[in-house]
Formats: sequence, C-alpha cells, structure tokens
Amino acid sequence: MGFTLSILRTILAPRAILFDKATKDPSSVQKKILLSFIKRHKNTSYGREHSFGRIDSIDEYRKAVPINSYEALRPYVDRLMKGEKNILTIDDPFMLGTTSGTTGKPKYIPVTKYSKKKKKEVMNIWIYHILSDHPDIFKGKILAVVSPEFEKFAECGLPCGSESGHVYKNIPSLVKRFYVLPHSIFQIKDYESKYYAILRLALEDNISAIATLNPSTLVLLCRKMNDLKEKIIDDIERGSLNGDCNIEPHIRSEIEKRLRPNPKRAAVLKNILKEKGGLRPVDIWPDLKLIKCWKGGSMGMYLKEFPKYFGDVPIRDFGYISSEARCSIPTDNARCCGILAVQANFYEFLPKESRETDEKKTFLCHELELGKEYFIIITTPGGLYRYDIDDVVKVVGFHNKTPRIEFVQKGINVTSLTGEKLYESHVIEAVKNAVHGAGVHVEFFTACIEWAEIPRYVFLVELRDSVHQNKKKDLLRFIDDQIKVLNIEYDAKRKSERLGDPVLKIVKRGAFNSYRATKVASGAHDGQFKLPQLTKDLCFQNNFAIEEEIYLKK
Repeated sequence: MGFTLSILRTILAPRAILFDKATKDPSSVQKKILLSFIKRHKNTSYGREHSFGRIDSIDEYRKAVPINSYEALRPYVDRLMKGEKNILTIDDPFMLGTTSGTTGKPKYIPVTKYSKKKKKEVMNIWIYHILSDHPDIFKGKILAVVSPEFEKFAECGLPCGSESGHVYKNIPSLVKRFYVLPHSIFQIKDYESKYYAILRLALEDNISAIATLNPSTLVLLCRKMNDLKEKIIDDIERGSLNGDCNIEPHIRSEIEKRLRPNPKRAAVLKNILKEKGGLRPVDIWPDLKLIKCWKGGSMGMYLKEFPKYFGDVPIRDFGYISSEARCSIPTDNARCCGILAVQANFYEFLPKESRETDEKKTFLCHELELGKEYFIIITTPGGLYRYDIDDVVKVVGFHNKTPRIEFVQKGINVTSLTGEKLYESHVIEAVKNAVHGAGVHVEFFTACIEWAEIPRYVFLVELRDSVHQNKKKDLLRFIDDQIKVLNIEYDAKRKSERLGDPVLKIVKRGAFNSYRATKVASGAHDGQFKLPQLTKDLCFQNNFAIEEEIYLKK
C-alpha cells in the first residue's frame, strides 16, 4: 500500500505544483482560462449567438453574455437532449448530471470528456494534499457513498445521473481495490435495503477513510448501524445477506459472490457490542484516519454529532463542489474553505447586497475583499456561461493572491415577508446558538413562512430526547432573539409587529428521515440531498406530523 501511495503522490505532484504557481497570479490565469473556453466554443450555437469570435477580453465577454440562470440556459440543454450537436460546446456530452432545480424541474448538466478532465485536475490536487497529510490513509479500505451513475435516459439516449457515481464506477484499477463497496450497491432502489447492504459490507472490513458529500448520510448510517447490529453480525458470521432486504436479484447476486462466513470478525463485533453497549465507527474501525465530507453552510448541525460516533478522527472538507463545477481545493482539516480553483473555471462574484438592486457589477477573483460574501457566477468548460448557480460564498482568506472561499448558503433561500430579507445563514447561526443556549439536542430543523393576518415564521424541529416544556419555550425564544441580533430588519419588523411571534412546531421523531426517504425515492440524490433550513414553500410543513406547537406568549 505504501508503494501505491508513493506512485499516486508522484503522479499528482506536478499538477499541485503548477496550481500553486497559478495562485500567485490569478488574474492572468483567469483571463487565459476564459479566452481558451471562448476560442474552443466560438463556433457553437451559443458561441455564434454571442459573438465569441470577436471576444478578446473579459470586459468584452461580460458585455456580450448576460448573467444566466439555469432557466435561461435550459432551451440549449433541451436541444442537445434531443440529439442536436454543437450547441453549448464543440464537445459532445457523454452524460447529463442531474440536480434539483428552482422551478421543480430537474436541471441537466452536460458532462463532456473535456469538462470531466478539468474537474479531475481539481480533484487530483485535493487528493495530493490529503495523501501528503495522511500517508496512512490506505492502511485499510475506503468507504465511499455516492449516488448511482445512471438513473434515466434523455430523448437522444444520453444517460442522466450522478457524475460522482460515474467517477466512482470508473475508478482506476490501481485504486479501485481499496474501495469496500461495489458501484452496483448504490443502484438498490429501496433505500433501507441499500443502507443495510452498505453496512453489511463495511462492518466486515477494516475502514481507514470515509467519503461522502453530505455528513447527514454518515449520521444516518451510524444510527442504522445500531438499529441493525444483530442482523448484520449474524450475516457476517454466516457469510450471508439478509433475505428480507429488497435488493434487485442481479445486485444481490453480485454482492453475495463477495461473501464468506467470517465468525472471527463477528466475534470481534460481538465483543465490542458487549463492552461498549453499541457499535461506533471509532471502535469497530480503529484504523480510521480521515472523514471526507462537506463542512460549510448548514452542515455544522450534523458535524456536532460526529464526536460521539467518530471520536477525534479529522475531517477534510470536499470543497465548494456541485454538479455544475468543482470550484475550490481545501488543503487542511482545520477549516471548511478551499483555495479557488482558478485553472478549472472562470469566476465572477456579485456582492450579496447587490442581488436585490439594479446594479449587477461583478468582481473578479483578485478584486475580492476579505470577510465579504458574494454570489458566485461561473463559466465552465462544460458550456455554462456566466451561470448564476445561486450560491453564496464567503472570502475567508487568501493563498498567495488567490482567495480561499467557504460555502455559506443557497441564495434562493432568502425570505422577506415584510422586507426583513432573512437569509438561511441567519437561521442556521441562530438555531445553532439557541440549541446551545437552551441545552437541547435538535436532530433536524427547517424554518418556514406562514401567511396570516400578521405573517410569521414557523420552526419545524425534531428533538432527539424528551424535553421539558420550559426548555422548548426557551429554544423558541432563543431562536427569535438570535435572529434579531443577526438581522436588524427582522428585529425592526418584530418590534413594529409587521412580523408576528414565531412558532415552534415539534415534529414526530423520524419524520425528517422519512421525508428524506420520500425525496430519494422520487429521484433526489441520496448522497447530496440537503434538507432546506429555510424555505418559502407555504406547504412544506404539510409533509410532517406535528406533535406539539409552542408559542412565546402561552
């Protein structure tokens, strides 16, 4: 394994060195990457419509091409989904990455060999830093959880699905042997059976690294590990896969070919169970060296649960990554930020406060201010031009002359019932502080709007334990007070009674996971699914059984 690590680091080192050099002059690098995209795609339908052949500068590009939402680009994607060529890029897509859209329709992101190569370059630099910091990461197997590669087909026959699933399925053979799960396991449609199969294979092996985008997936797996522990241990002992699992026959057959009776491992797990009273990754995988997952935005709520399952195992952020682009490279475990990937995409930044104004002046990466939040506008090698992905990022530092950015929130999650402009980041911070202040444990939460004679906010909360009535009221009061501190307009509207008193609604235990299961069953990516922490959907709370309502003045 040490030989494999040495080979990988040797292969990846030149790209990491070139990237570090690029961060010293990001302005020149960004101009070069943009003009290379323009030149490459000047004879496409989009390129001809926007005079790519006449563009020789960043300013000319910004004048010729408007800032685009996905809906503005959807007609072009629809054309290539019908089989038309040379629409957004000269490169034919080999698949379409799927992600949720703001209109309810899925977004389909063209993936070409060229765009895949540019993303891989960013990922390889990220991996290089991980290997440099954790030379023992291959001591055991890697447990990675992704979404399935293909889920449906476009009219022209192009497969639609998860690019991360595609990458996983096509891992080079040199590295594939270190992964504990076969790709087919992610194609199990029944999510309970999928989780069982994942745990069945993972608990039998020695895991030294875990990777999945959303930390909520790992919290869920840890809980299910203990719900299913006796059945899994029995399966390990007998070399079987529980017959009650609803697993497609061909996938079951592939998994069962791997299995052999393993009474020795079963005995180890039984002994841990007897001594500890439950199964925890930190106990069953003593060689676990690193967890790779998102750390920014609302993910902190789930990361607070990690110590009780994983102890002090370090966590490396995946960086700012989406179906559309891979945009940053985290280089240490301490932070949830990454260096802007200046060689992969062209970036523009719109100050957050400018979103609601007529002025839409964008700034380039070398013009950004430390501590300021921006909407990020990306131009990608896959044919998304001046694409407003509707994400807010924050500049938290610099590496050489290139900013380190941290994901803050989805920009679409901004509500304004009466001019308060409440951001999801305000809600996340307020609930985090309120949970600490009230001394309660919150499994999940979502803030909703509720129209009435005086509109108000509703906080849907699932509590882990039974909580005294006074603490529930404390939690609601703390949330309200914290938002007032974080958002002066909210405070003003509450004082002027233009916003009514908020309400805390306690949902039935397990309700949020059931909602997640429903969304996954309807096509959402399991590994990337994010519960909104703030939503404008007036009907959102209808998805949950409300056990109790808590008011400030009752």
